[in-house]
This record gives sequence, C-alpha cells and structure tokens, in this order.
Amino acid sequence: MESRAAMAGQGSNRLVRLLPIEACLLWFIALIGVLALALALTMQRQVNWPPFLGGYVATLGLAAIGGYVRQVKAAPRIALALVGAAIFTGFTAVSSIFIFALFPLPNPLIDPALIQADAVLGYHWPTAVAWLAQYPGFAAVLGYIYHSSLVQILLTIVLLAALSREIALHRFLLVGIITLIIAVAIWWVIPSVGPSAFQSIPEADRLATGLYFDPTYGQHLKNLVEVGPRQISPEVITGVVAFPSYHMIMALMVVWFSRGTFAFLPLTAVNTAMVPATLTHGGHHLVDLLAGLAVFALSVWLASRLIREPARV
Repeated sequence: MESRAAMAGQGSNRLVRLLPIEACLLWFIALIGVLALALALTMQRQVNWPPFLGGYVATLGLAAIGGYVRQVKAAPRIALALVGAAIFTGFTAVSSIFIFALFPLPNPLIDPALIQADAVLGYHWPTAVAWLAQYPGFAAVLGYIYHSSLVQILLTIVLLAALSREIALHRFLLVGIITLIIAVAIWWVIPSVGPSAFQSIPEADRLATGLYFDPTYGQHLKNLVEVGPRQISPEVITGVVAFPSYHMIMALMVVWFSRGTFAFLPLTAVNTAMVPATLTHGGHHLVDLLAGLAVFALSVWLASRLIREPARV
C-alpha cells in the first residue's frame, strides 16, 4: 500500500499543476529574487520590504490559482492567463529591487555621446518637443500611449491565453525576461538616463505637451545614478534604463506576438505611435530605440530556440 505521505503528495499534484516551462520560469524568478535580496543586503541598501513581499505573495497566489484551475476546473486558457500574469508581475517585482540595489552606478553616464549620435542621425530632443507643443491634443494622446506599456503586456498575455497560443505566450514571457536582463546589463556597464537630464526645454513647451517631468526631474535621475535612493520602495521606482529602450522592446513584443490575431492591426497602430511618444517623453534618445530593436531581435531568436514548437507526428 502507498504511504499516506505519498498519497498526500499525489493529492497535491492533482490540485495544482504547472506546465514545465511555467515551473522553470517561476523558479528562475525565485532565483532572481534571492539574488536581489543578497545584493540589497550586501550593498547595505534600505528596502521597504512589506509592499514587495505583498507582490511576491500575489505572484505565488496567481500561479497556484492558475495551476488549480488547470487541474481541477479543466480551464486551460484561464490557467495560461493566470500563470502568465504571475510570471510577468513576479519578474517585474524582483527585477525592480535588483535594479535599484545596483545604485550608485560605477561608470559615468554616456548621455552626451548618445546626444551626439542622435545629432548625426538628425534628431534633437528639444526640437521634437517644440514641434509637438504645436499639437497639444496629439501630445495628450501620446502621453496615454506612453503609459500604456505595462497594460498592453498584460492584455497580450490574456489575448494569447484566450486563443490557446501556449508556445507564443511562453516565448513572449521568456523574451520579456531575456530582454530586461540584457538591457540592465548594458545599462549597468554604460549607463544613461535620457536627454531630459542634459537638455532643457522651455516651460511653455513642457506645459503644452503635458510631459510629466519638470526641470528638476533630470537632476533626480542623475542623483539616483550617482548616489542612489535613500530607500528602495515602490513609490521611488521609476524608469531608469535608457539605453537600450525597454519601452521600445515592450512595444515590439506586443506587436510581434500579436501577429495573426484580430488585435494585430490596432496594436500595431498604437505601438507605431509609441515611437514618437517615447522619444518626446525625454527618457530616451533615438539611438536607445535602435538598440532596443537589436536587443529584441536577439531575444526572440534565443527564445525560439529555448522553447521549440512540438514535433509533428
């Protein structure tokens, strides 16, 4: 007869079931979380742990509910969406702590060189903002689009799960993880924070475009790089990785993985507008977007080889 422990183990397996790739990604996120904790402690960073721990608990809860729904309720599409959202939110939470624990950065900012590279390509951020200031309605739309990236990521997870595109969804999640790791690694070696820290725009243009930062925001970014935050907490978490542009990467992810779905054309239109939205916002140079494209292409190639299509019989 089987032991009670074995029977209990089998019972728990019947209650919660994760797909192998889901389990691998969640274990990897747990590893990154341990590394983030170790880095914060080693660097003697002050961290407001309760909000982050709440996020970790929510991640585990979503994953567990997803596994339960798949096994007990026989709802694989809902399970894909829940576990996919858990992977995305979990990695976002642990990577935020990891990134901010890296401050202050060891190398000087390369923004002056990136501004010169933009000039060679014919791009000048203050000029772009001055042009946008003539069309405040368009500027307002671009502002909403700029801040829609995370929502679009979650909606794409739901879309792919609803259409039972399991391989595409898991590649989508893996590309998100790989691209952020590569982007942070590049940014840590050759850091940048965007043109707003080095170039000024007239206050009238800032108000007309609705850009959320004021003249002190650029200095705030510089202080983060040179000194670091006094405490790592959700309210101080902000976008700091400029080169390569992760906004560009997220836009490309949404468009690429929505191919062949009813949402492809509207998402393509929205994320085409993400280009001027990202450029005029002040957190990215033009070359940042080009670098984001290169990182995305490399990550898609890697993901397609790590997660292969099932063999056809």
